[in-house]
Amino acid sequence: MMNNSSPGASTVHEITGLQKVVGDVFEANWRETPVVHVGIGIDMAPAERFRQDYARKHGMPVSAMNVIQKAVAQAAREHPMMAAMFEEGGRERLIVPGPDAIAVQGPVMVDGSAFPLLIQGASAKSLAEIAAEMQAEVARIRTGGVGEKDSLATFKIMSQTPNIGISNIGMIAPVNFFSAMSILPAVSHFFVAAAIDTPIVDSNGIIRSTPMANFCLAFDHRALSAGPVAAYLGHFKDLMERPEQLG
Repeated sequence: MMNNSSPGASTVHEITGLQKVVGDVFEANWRETPVVHVGIGIDMAPAERFRQDYARKHGMPVSAMNVIQKAVAQAAREHPMMAAMFEEGGRERLIVPGPDAIAVQGPVMVDGSAFPLLIQGASAKSLAEIAAEMQAEVARIRTGGVGEKDSLATFKIMSQTPNIGISNIGMIAPVNFFSAMSILPAVSHFFVAAAIDTPIVDSNGIIRSTPMANFCLAFDHRALSAGPVAAYLGHFKDLMERPEQLG
């Protein structure tokens, strides 16, 4: 990068590392991928109450992202095709994980930078285990234990592991919609917007305000169709709005 001390000067920024890897994957596959988007609104109030109670009970920090990770993986136990990936070198065969082998992945933001995170076997882990694993990785990043080579190695493992991706830009800013495409060879990816106070009519016909978040699931139509995806999203919504099922 070229630097100039003048506030009005331009600089040249070189695109490298994970940003370049992800960008190259998108550029290579965007035009050929028949991506479909399906969205669902989630009332986040029950999940937030559950998160706080769970954290107090277990004496550990638990984030909203951890609850989402757990629900995404648990719902996929009954819908494992959501976590499938294409076999290397083709688009006609899928590797589908078993119920206990469903991984979740996605970027985590640490001090303004994105780092890849992969939680193997998330569908067989408790919420506490998922939270502890993510916290340990964030701590490792903050102490300088994760360099560019480590991030690229994690990204490579992601490309070899059947998983569901989760990108939660709603944790950064109050955006109300966010979407892109799944990162091949994976076939699905969640894009999460912010929880924004929204007036709703509850089951008693009373208008009240609650934090609603729009979840958009992007999927590859060569592997999945809208019906099974909608069924999965319905299961996911039920887990998020009745989170006691998450343990």
